Amino acid sequence: MLGKIVEKLNKSKKVAIFTHLNPDGDALGSSFAMKYVLESIGKEAVIYLEKELPARFSYLGSEYVIGGESTKSDADTALVLDCATFERMGTLADTCRAVPCILSVDHHYSGDSFGNWCHKEVASAATAQIVYKLACRLTEDIPVAACEAMYTGLSTDTGHFKYSNVTPETFETAAALLSRGINHRKITEILYDTVKYEKLIFMGKAAERIEFFAGGRVAMLKCPEDFIGTYGLKYDDVEELPNIALSVVGVEVAILVKDKDETSKRVSLRGKDVLDVSRAASMFGGGGHKNAAAFVAVGDVDAVLQKLVNIITENLGETNV
Repeated sequence: MLGKIVEKLNKSKKVAIFTHLNPDGDALGSSFAMKYVLESIGKEAVIYLEKELPARFSYLGSEYVIGGESTKSDADTALVLDCATFERMGTLADTCRAVPCILSVDHHYSGDSFGNWCHKEVASAATAQIVYKLACRLTEDIPVAACEAMYTGLSTDTGHFKYSNVTPETFETAAALLSRGINHRKITEILYDTVKYEKLIFMGKAAERIEFFAGGRVAMLKCPEDFIGTYGLKYDDVEELPNIALSVVGVEVAILVKDKDETSKRVSLRGKDVLDVSRAASMFGGGGHKNAAAFVAVGDVDAVLQKLVNIITENLGETNV
């Protein structure tokens, strides 16, 4: 199917690029990479996002459109990256649906194929890994900026190459990107080696809020927006929050609860290969990967969280919460 997507992109004149709401490094890196690749072969390409690019990813680029439910696009082709369903696009879903030809490239195994042509590789550590193959089929002269964006996606979706989703092909792709002249040290310094002093203080306080269940095998961190705001931070500043609880000795599944709006919470799950957390997330309308998933909790959030803990505990083989 990748060949069909290459064919359609070569025939396109203007491409609208979409990804999932609250985009991470893989979603943003893949999107900017394809924008630069498409522009290098003479296409017009526009990235659509629901809100401003997180500050830590500002080096990827500054040209994109912030849209919502009323946003219109005059593109002849839509390219959806790192997104398993239309619903995961949030308010930009209808904008994408209105484009005549919809192409999808993804690595999530949750969600059915959608659009006119969908290429899915669930064994790929990141969508950026697939995007590199797509870029190589579109041009031999891949822009360095595109390669840096793909490396960003590859690095962030693998925890800087430490997660279990890493394969030999992941390292081969990283090596290929390095050979094309990227400054990987610049990227890793921005993403992993630069921190505000206020964030260090916050991390210590956040650790004190962790709750443990199932004999210490499950950990939950409730992190409301006003708590983060006390330290002058936003959620975009603490993207690695789910891993704080997961890094505690003995913890096998971590739950992070954040504010989404006045009536709902965003619940993120992280695991250590002991069970498929995406299955738990799917029971609440969410999805993701085996070791990283999320969903939105509405209504009686405390009851939802208790049910979630019970489900995880049961699947871990425990009987007491």
